[in-house]
Amino acid sequence: MFLFFQLIQQGQIIKGSSADREKKRKELQGFISTQIVGEFYVSLTRIFGGIEAPLTPEEAREEIEQMLSSDIFIVLPVTELALRKSLILSSKKGIKGANFWDVVIIATMLENGISILYTENLKDFKKFTDVVVVKDLQGIE
Repeated sequence: MFLFFQLIQQGQIIKGSSADREKKRKELQGFISTQIVGEFYVSLTRIFGGIEAPLTPEEAREEIEQMLSSDIFIVLPVTELALRKSLILSSKKGIKGANFWDVVIIATMLENGISILYTENLKDFKKFTDVVVVKDLQGIE
């Protein structure tokens, strides 16, 4: 599976042997929002920079269905409350345009009591280190 979407995860980085990681994985729970699932589909099926889409719509559906059935993540809905929190945070932090969608991720986390965000997109989430801990997705072993 491709891992170029934001991963919202409670707990700590999983390190150690395979057995240690599996034990810790059972103690931790990963979360993604419905928004992230949608962004993942877009990334899998769009032409970007003249490069063909990695997957067909049917292949992308199968990939996402497999991910959703794997119990790796709990999928969190983006609620009206999260959207209202997003508007408040955007206003306070001067967020404009498409960066609003990053704020929706943060608001969904806050609504669900999740305090750690693992992402490959550290740059866009620097503005939120006062409300969540932002860690590099590459640090997960």
